Amino acid sequence: MLDDDKSLHGSLAGTGTAFEEGLRALVGGALFGLVSPFVGHPLDTVKTKMQTEAKYQKMKIIPVIAEIWKADKIRGFYKGFVPPLVASSAYRSIQFSAYAATFSACEHVPFLAEPIPFTGGLRISVLLGACASAFARATIESPFDFIKVRKQTGSPWYIGDGSLKSMISPQMVRQLYNGYIPTLKRTLLLMGSFFILVDYSVRYIPDVINMPVYGPFFKGGICATAAWTFAFPFETVKNVMQADMTGKYSGKTSTQVMQLLYNNNGVRGLYRGFAPGASKLFDKQTFDECNALFCLFVTL
Repeated sequence: MLDDDKSLHGSLAGTGTAFEEGLRALVGGALFGLVSPFVGHPLDTVKTKMQTEAKYQKMKIIPVIAEIWKADKIRGFYKGFVPPLVASSAYRSIQFSAYAATFSACEHVPFLAEPIPFTGGLRISVLLGACASAFARATIESPFDFIKVRKQTGSPWYIGDGSLKSMISPQMVRQLYNGYIPTLKRTLLLMGSFFILVDYSVRYIPDVINMPVYGPFFKGGICATAAWTFAFPFETVKNVMQADMTGKYSGKTSTQVMQLLYNNNGVRGLYRGFAPGASKLFDKQTFDECNALFCLFVTL
């Protein structure tokens, strides 16, 4: 079980009750989520187009940016902006809240709070918190992400006549959750890697983590980018499945789609669009006042 130690004050969850830690993370994540899309969406649009549209398949990031600007100016970069704006505050608050609540509850159970042998002090509580975070985020994010990707690529996202009845039909729900499995796999790898890296950093380099500027930058920029590296192939799979209008990937599992992408373009095909995808993390984490507030909030 965690002690109330100065070296642990940079962690993403404290040692209060599950309710207290969940509420703190809920508020901090919501603040972050409100600002995040404004900063990160333009590069997300570049990433999605590089991954899914044939026109951009052979182009590098700068030519893609130039083409988007030439076609639609600034509006082109913010296509599909509303869905993540609506969803971001919810799923980002829930992802941190779910982690903090689960982690704190587990820290009060002795065997869950004990270090796993040969892991350098990693605890089951961190792993369970990361899993709870990933499931919560993926379930909320997936339908909004589907709409976002379709709008970014200029494709229709709904079926039927757009009436309320058609929008709440089982067919529409299945449509919106197209790509849920790769979203969940991506998010498990993303959040799992992120929380594990932060946990190790808090314990092994506390002086860095607790610094007013470099600590938040390290967590948000370095740890998040490293986690994104592990998870990114499933981000690519998710996007091509959600953008597919031809039926090319219909009926295929995320593993089969990943194999197809690998067969066609090797590892580069799985990491297509990684540069803008990783760059947006630094944009959001370094320049978002909201994230700075969040990082300050969780280190108190």
